[in-house]
Amino acid sequence: REVAKAGISANLYKPVKPAALYESLAQPVNAPRTASAESATTKWDATMAERRPLRILAAEDNLVNQKVIQTLLGRYGYRVDLAGDGLQAVEAVRRQPYDVVLMDVQMPEMDGVEATLAIRAEMPPERQPYIIAMTANAFDDQRRIYLESGMNDYVSKPVRPAMLVAALDRVPETHVVT
Repeated sequence: REVAKAGISANLYKPVKPAALYESLAQPVNAPRTASAESATTKWDATMAERRPLRILAAEDNLVNQKVIQTLLGRYGYRVDLAGDGLQAVEAVRRQPYDVVLMDVQMPEMDGVEATLAIRAEMPPERQPYIIAMTANAFDDQRRIYLESGMNDYVSKPVRPAMLVAALDRVPETHVVT
């Protein structure tokens, strides 16, 4: 709030990611900041998981991001399994069915696109999870690559609660495998 009072319309954290810089530059000056407005109005619905049960795997190599995703979705009543890279994600999907895989695009060992291609190639149709890309590279050409690799949707990083919940709401009922 103090930042807004000072006339600053955006703030970035180092190291600055290109997508975050682009987003802040694309935002009209003096326009309301969606992230602040969103955080002020976010309603945590702890029963969402009861109404919309989903088995969720988060493939994310950054420990802080893993904790954020687990905490955020935990507030909606979800339990989230974790994979630290694309190889672990593919192994996890082989071991048990998941309705949704939140797939970081840039990971060591095997990136999110490669992991998605492997899952799509290996899993039978009834075991195909709904894969949501999580990326700071949400430019149109990158989105096309993610969708063409077999990902179903994407959310921009940093992950915002409303955007992630909206993506989960877009999972078709017919796509739920558990």
